Amino acid sequence: MNINIKKPDRYTVLKIIGVYAIFSCLWIYLSDTALGSVISDPALITRISVYKGFLFVIITSVLLYQLSSRYLLESRQLKEVIKNKDQLFNLLSESIMDAYVSVDMTGKILQYNEIYRSMLGYEAEELYSKTYTDLTPEKWHSKERKIVEEQVIPRGYSEIYEKEYVRKDGTVFPIELRTQLVRDDEGKPSIMWAIIRDITERKQVQDELAFKTQQLEEVNQSLEKRVEEAILEIRQRDQALLLQNRLAAMGEMLSNIAHQWRQPLNSLSLHTQLLPSEFKHGGLSKEYIDKYVDDAMLIIEHLSSTIDDFSFFFRPDKEKVAFSVQHSVARAIKLIKASYDYNNIEIVMNCIDDHIIQGYPNEYSQVILNILSNAKDAFLTRKTVNPKVIITMKVEDGRSVVTISDNAGGIPDEIINKVFEPLFTTKGPQGSGIGLFMSKYIIERNMNGLINVRNNEVGAEFWVKV
Repeated sequence: MNINIKKPDRYTVLKIIGVYAIFSCLWIYLSDTALGSVISDPALITRISVYKGFLFVIITSVLLYQLSSRYLLESRQLKEVIKNKDQLFNLLSESIMDAYVSVDMTGKILQYNEIYRSMLGYEAEELYSKTYTDLTPEKWHSKERKIVEEQVIPRGYSEIYEKEYVRKDGTVFPIELRTQLVRDDEGKPSIMWAIIRDITERKQVQDELAFKTQQLEEVNQSLEKRVEEAILEIRQRDQALLLQNRLAAMGEMLSNIAHQWRQPLNSLSLHTQLLPSEFKHGGLSKEYIDKYVDDAMLIIEHLSSTIDDFSFFFRPDKEKVAFSVQHSVARAIKLIKASYDYNNIEIVMNCIDDHIIQGYPNEYSQVILNILSNAKDAFLTRKTVNPKVIITMKVEDGRSVVTISDNAGGIPDEIINKVFEPLFTTKGPQGSGIGLFMSKYIIERNMNGLINVRNNEVGAEFWVKV
């Protein structure tokens, strides 16, 4: 509840005296003038003047009593209000959770609450002999003086700022405060007060958080380094697997080259063995020699072409190029055809749609060759009757799909989901377990495609989608 009472001061006392003086002068002048105009007997005037004096004393006494009573009442009311406000202020200052202090413009402490005293460790009366600079480390004096001059005095308050206090025992601790200004009746700065908060725990949490953040950054840096090392190790392992896969493929290719060369070499050997017999029987004519040379050159050209095909196949692709899926598949078939013919394996190529794709043609041919080689091994292991492979090429949703199916009986259900895993093989010591893994690596990582396998009614069916 707000009570508005006019503050009694010396002007009120002067007002009472002034009223009394004016009333007295008017009474004396007017009463004497009136008596002199109506009464001529001096003795009577004297007697009346005595009674008039008594009446004047009574009237002025009543008037003084009224004025004094009003003054005393206002004084008592003002003192009561001040007392109530002091009690309310003390109650508020002691009930708040933070420290409170007020100082004059020289910094001398005027008032504080118990939290402030307890925070600094002084006895009750000791703080009244201190200034706030006595309680502040010297390194903060100029900074805080600047805040008072540039913020508190011009606008009446400061921004919230941090500094330090020194306890009675000499320990230093961090605080947070905002300084407010009180001006006197003439508008001059008279008192500064502040609500002060001990932020030791907050600083400890911030320091701990900063320490944890630093530790986390160090862990992240260490983790990044470990990740880089792991990536490098994976790349090196991938390169090793690629090399191992290429070496395994080269071994397979040597077998295919042997099949490719066996018949031409047999023919060349037969022609060579006939030379002595023809010479003995006199049939070694110029025409015979010319025909022999022509046949031998055809065989040699065939052998040379085979070498070119295999060397081109093992030439690494440096960048993605546009190539025909049908041409790449046909090249893989050409490399393994002799081996298939030697083992009486039928291979059928069914090109519904050809498609030009972006990628690495040699690697793509290697994937097809890996699947065909696995089919050949399955036929030989299971001794399949009338072995047959069907290759179908078509386009679905703008992408090339090559399906390679065989009639070797399929892949057991318990391992069909593992065939693309690295080092997984069903060929025992003869298998490397990297052919299909590298095929998946080439198609899905290098060419953003898909490769998978499923069983049909008669065997396994691989499909490659790029």
